[in-house]
Amino acid sequence: MAGNITKIKEGSYRLRYKDYSKYIKAKSDSEAQRLLARFITEIDNGDFTKPLKITFKEFANKWLKEYAEVELAPKTVFRYKQLLDTRIYKVLGNMKLHKIKPLDLLEFYNSLRKKHKYNVIQDDGTIVEKDAEPLSEQTIKHHHRLICAIFEKAIKWGILKGINPAKCVDTPKVEKKKAKCYDEKQVQALLDALEKVKPEDLKYKVATMIALITGARLGEIMGLEWQDINFENKYIEIRQSSQYLPKRGVFIKTPKTEMSRRRVSVNKMLLDLLHEYKEDQENKGFLCQYNKYLFVTWDEKPIHPSSITKWFRNFLKNNNLPPLNFHGLRHTSATFLISKGMDIETVAGRLGHSTSATTHNIYSHFLEAKDKKAADIMEKSFSRRKNKKT
Repeated sequence: MAGNITKIKEGSYRLRYKDYSKYIKAKSDSEAQRLLARFITEIDNGDFTKPLKITFKEFANKWLKEYAEVELAPKTVFRYKQLLDTRIYKVLGNMKLHKIKPLDLLEFYNSLRKKHKYNVIQDDGTIVEKDAEPLSEQTIKHHHRLICAIFEKAIKWGILKGINPAKCVDTPKVEKKKAKCYDEKQVQALLDALEKVKPEDLKYKVATMIALITGARLGEIMGLEWQDINFENKYIEIRQSSQYLPKRGVFIKTPKTEMSRRRVSVNKMLLDLLHEYKEDQENKGFLCQYNKYLFVTWDEKPIHPSSITKWFRNFLKNNNLPPLNFHGLRHTSATFLISKGMDIETVAGRLGHSTSATTHNIYSHFLEAKDKKAADIMEKSFSRRKNKKT
């Protein structure tokens, strides 16, 4: 593909090649031709970038296509697109990438802390502006991290020179919240209520028990196949996850990290329940050569993950149990093991965390409680010895 030259005025030209353009000064048409040849070579060799022209939105879209959609999970990419389309592009999208300063980002974050406008993209592609309440610091932090990641790639790819402006802005501070979970008494009440579940709701009982005993995520549970249940060696293998996205529907994805692929040992109580469930599925005709999943709809398609969460919420309410989201069962499983003295590395392995540091960070307040209990034990022990001497 040959480039072309447009003479703007005497001594000034515009060079064009593929999707790139460049304005130059040249003393003659022949000099402009030589500069065009050099321009074409730079582009074909990947040496040319247009940092003075590219906007934040143009680069972010490139970042999405060349990096995010290749390297990141579909749900993560979907969430990033939401953040960009609804608020980030609205304020920063048309700004030149190299002209965005730390103060621009700070002003943007502060605007999100107040009532503001945001964009909603309709199915036909049109944009509707709506009113929004102030965002939480956690949500603003998500915006900040995304912007920071985009600028970091712009620098790494040679599109931008200098310092990442997002790194010059303090990360929004978020108060660390304790992971919500049940204590032993509440777990027992939950188990008692599950014993009364109607036969038609057996699949929900099974999903709840798997979450409680293994600490698996909802998507991981929904992605289980019968081949993943090893009745003989008493473990469940977690190797994929079921997810949902608008327009795409329910789909199965493999984990990004090796630690997420794991075998979790289970007890006889859960295996007996799985035996019962398998027989129930066979009697209903769900188990055949075309179906391999534990949790399916009447037409043998993977069940929508939200159907489990809705059932669980209503189940707790109907049995006068404290509110807890389904993910809270994962936290309950972890904190129960920690309270019983299980080492953090084993808990991390069951949960599929990449490192035990992640587990330690999430459940630090439970570990602190155990540490205080250890101090009390020491205090009582030494006090007894002291009293015996006196």
